[in-house]
Amino acid sequence: MQIVTLGPKGTFSEEAALIYQKRISGQTAPENIRFSNIFDCLQAVESYQADRAVLPAENMVDGIIGLTFDALIEFHDFIKVNDEVHVNIKYVLAGQMDQPKKVKTIVSHPSALNQCAQNLERLFPSIMPVPVASTAEAAVKATEETGVAALCSPRTAQEYGLNILHENLADYPDNETRFFVCGLTDHAPTGNDRTLLAVRFGANRPGQLYEITGFFADNGVDLAFVQSRPYKVRPQEYVLLFEMVGHKSEPGLKRALHQIEQKIRQTNGWKKVLGSYPRRKKEENGDS
Repeated sequence: MQIVTLGPKGTFSEEAALIYQKRISGQTAPENIRFSNIFDCLQAVESYQADRAVLPAENMVDGIIGLTFDALIEFHDFIKVNDEVHVNIKYVLAGQMDQPKKVKTIVSHPSALNQCAQNLERLFPSIMPVPVASTAEAAVKATEETGVAALCSPRTAQEYGLNILHENLADYPDNETRFFVCGLTDHAPTGNDRTLLAVRFGANRPGQLYEITGFFADNGVDLAFVQSRPYKVRPQEYVLLFEMVGHKSEPGLKRALHQIEQKIRQTNGWKKVLGSYPRRKKEENGDS
């Protein structure tokens, strides 16, 4: 199976892809993992250049990864979420220097910087961290530029030959990130599933969110989260995201989705089911 994920090599996304490989085949095959940006990952699956895309979806400290949800909304006609992976997130500060006092610049992915903000402020109050595209790109910069230290995983630091200057920098020790596994179809029911839904109202009026959540309540459907994303086509309009307990084929959820469809059509809006997938636990992934 060919997997594409957020690169370059050494990201937490690669770790999630390796966990997924081991789950489905019993072993890892790093040679079958390619790297790209989030939108191109989904494009590769849509064009049959990859079987699965593994993308960061939600960090327990920093919240949802908006770009992933935006991409899923854009590719909703072709791509579905069909599984998930949970990865323990541990951060170290690493660089070519041998002492923390030689650090002049700290770089990492914006989400990683947010997850370690308190500790970085405490340890390096005079250094303003610089965001880059990924933790792996941060490691690359640390290998190439004097005085630059990367906030990354211990595995990434080792892979790029960097010295670890500080360990356990995450502000919350039980930090984890959930990754979505995306393919051309969603997953068959397992009895312990989640479904992701996107809704956009064509015209706003008071009580619409209340009505939508009421359809879930009336049909015994439990909501896991409700989020909003800016609608990229029209300024100051939004897409609502609902994750709910259950598979889209279950009778109660099926009725709720039908009722929502009818209500949304009255406003010239739309609803898109972005996938149904098993609810996983960290222990199933073999995380340490």
